[in-house]
Amino acid sequence: MTTTPGGFADGWTPPALAPFHWHTYDVGSVLPAGWREELLSLAAAESVRHDFRPTMSSARERTGTVIRLETVDGETLQRRAPWLERLYLGWFRALAERTIGEALHPTSTANRSLSLNVLRGDGERYPCHVDSNPAQGLLYLTDCTEETGGGLVVARDRTARDVAEVDRDAGVLYPRAGQLYFFDARAHAHYVQPMRDPDGLRAVVTMNYYSQSCPESVRPAGLDDQLFAAAAAR
Repeated sequence: MTTTPGGFADGWTPPALAPFHWHTYDVGSVLPAGWREELLSLAAAESVRHDFRPTMSSARERTGTVIRLETVDGETLQRRAPWLERLYLGWFRALAERTIGEALHPTSTANRSLSLNVLRGDGERYPCHVDSNPAQGLLYLTDCTEETGGGLVVARDRTARDVAEVDRDAGVLYPRAGQLYFFDARAHAHYVQPMRDPDGLRAVVTMNYYSQSCPESVRPAGLDDQLFAAAAAR
């Protein structure tokens, strides 16, 4: 076998599918004054806990898994922090379109558009799944480090079907407060690793966008029932 000057074997070509990638905007310093404190206070006052059963087609969890979630739903965010919805519809969407490279559409309901997800204490995590939307946005309110846990774990292997398979070959992102991430994870299973600090707090605003090539109609059946169960129970 011969190699090129770059060290590649003859005949090697880059894969047709791009590896998982993301784009980060450091927006914390340019958002409205007190934005982080306002949303953390809102989470403390309005978050609701409920059991999430990942049975929908986008889930990547073992059968029978039940995960405790704590969220502030989109309807509450729309009512209590309307500036966040304006960013979702306006500037944040424009930033996402730069990353994805096509026009993006907001979702049909407030709950599908936005949520504020919270993890507290030792052992809490977010379920393993793939996305149905071509652009996922994450605005972090807190820092995540190896010490605190709560990193975003993303499979490099597109065939990964559960947490164990994701962990075999994965990248881990440890975001900082004020960072805004955009990515397309329809083909890459991902989850949030368990919190390691008993006093830890991880809070992030999630945003969903669809497009003409990937419309909202592809959203998996049963997902809303599990994500918004807490809102429906109020």
